[in-house]
Amino acid sequence: MTRSASTSSTTPRNVLIGRAAELYRRSRDPPERFLALTDIQIRSSIAIVYGPARRLRLPLLLLALLVASCAPGRTPSLAGAPRPLSPVVAAPIISGADQLIPLPDGPTAFAAIVDVLRTARRSIDLELYEFQRLDLASMLLDAHDRGVTVTAIKDPSERSSRPTWAELEQGGVRVVAFPLDRLTIDHVKLLIVDGARAIVGGINWGIHSPLNHDVDVLAAGPVVDNLERVFRQDLALAGEPIPIPPPATDRLVQVLVTHPGDGIRAAALAAVAAARHSIDLEMFVLSDRLILDALVAAARRGVGLRALLDRTQPQNATTMALLQEAGAAVRFYVQAGDELLHAKLGIFDGGTVLFGSCNWSYSGFTRNHELDLLVRDAGLAQIFLTRLDQDWAASAA
Repeated sequence: MTRSASTSSTTPRNVLIGRAAELYRRSRDPPERFLALTDIQIRSSIAIVYGPARRLRLPLLLLALLVASCAPGRTPSLAGAPRPLSPVVAAPIISGADQLIPLPDGPTAFAAIVDVLRTARRSIDLELYEFQRLDLASMLLDAHDRGVTVTAIKDPSERSSRPTWAELEQGGVRVVAFPLDRLTIDHVKLLIVDGARAIVGGINWGIHSPLNHDVDVLAAGPVVDNLERVFRQDLALAGEPIPIPPPATDRLVQVLVTHPGDGIRAAALAAVAAARHSIDLEMFVLSDRLILDALVAAARRGVGLRALLDRTQPQNATTMALLQEAGAAVRFYVQAGDELLHAKLGIFDGGTVLFGSCNWSYSGFTRNHELDLLVRDAGLAQIFLTRLDQDWAASAA
C-alpha cells in the first residue's frame, strides 16, 4: 500500500492549530456555519497534514473546529462535557483508488459533515436513523436552494426526528421512508456528496450525537460507488424506480449490509475466527450469542481479547462477566457527563477493522437495516487503536 499523504506526530500542536486558524479566517462563511458546538467542550481533534500528492481535499477545518470553539466570546459550557483527549494525528489512508480519512470522534466527524455539505455542487444523498440537528437541515435546504439535488431516506419509526424530516420536505427536499416491518429499524448513517465523497459510520445526527464516542470515515474512490449502490438499493426497496449498478471492485474496503442481507455478522464471525494475536473492541451493545461464543473461543485459544463496553446497556454486564471468565480484559467506558460509548468497532490483529452502524446484537445482525465497512489496513487500524488505547486508559478502575 502506498501512502501519498504525510503526517508528523512531532509537529507541535500549536503549529497545526495555527494553520487551521488561518484557514478558518480565510473562509467566507461565518463561524456559526462551521457549527463550532460551543455548548460542549471539544474533546479532541484530528490533525491531517497533506503532502503535495494529496487527492482527497478535506482541509484542516477539522482542527479549525477546535479553534472556533475557543475563540473570544465563545465559552463552552462544561456541563455534560466529555473528557478532553489528545489529538489523533493521521494521514489519509490511500490504497489504489480508495482514500479514507478517519473521523475518530463526534467533533471531527461533524466538522467533516459541515464541510462536505457546504461544498456540495450536484447531489447529496442522505440516509439516517436519528436526525434532530436543525442546523444541518438548514444546510441541506441551502444546498437544495442553490440547485443541488438532495435525496434523503428516513426511518419513519424514529419519532424525535420527524420535525426535522418535515422541515426538509416542506422546503422541497425529496424524503422517502425506508420500508419497515414490526421489528425493523433503518439504522444506517450515510452521507454521499456529488457521488464522489461519503461519510459513513456509527454517528447519528442527533442533538447529543457530538457528545458520544463514535467513529466515522470520510471516503473517496470505489468504496463510494458501492455505498451509492446501497443507497440506490434502499430507494428501490422504498418503491422508487431506480437502476442499481453492479458492485465496484474494491481491494481495500468491503461494504456490508443487513436486512436485506446478513453480511455483517458473517464478517464479524470470520474476523474473530481468523484472529491469531489480538481482538480489540469498543461496543455500545455486545450481546449476540453467536459472536459471544466465538469471542470466548478466541480468548481460550490464546488470542488477546480486550473489550470496552458502554455501561448504560444492561446486557453488557452479562457480557462482561462471560468474557472475563474466559480470560478477556473487559472494562466499562467511564462516561463524562451525558456521553455514551456509541461505537461499534472491532480491530483484529492490528490490521483489519470492522465498524459502522451495527450493534453486535441479535437485532443488529438480523432485524435492523445496518451498514458497516470491513477495511483491511494496518494504518486505519492503528489510528482507531490509538483512540481505543486512550479510552481504555481513561476507563481504568
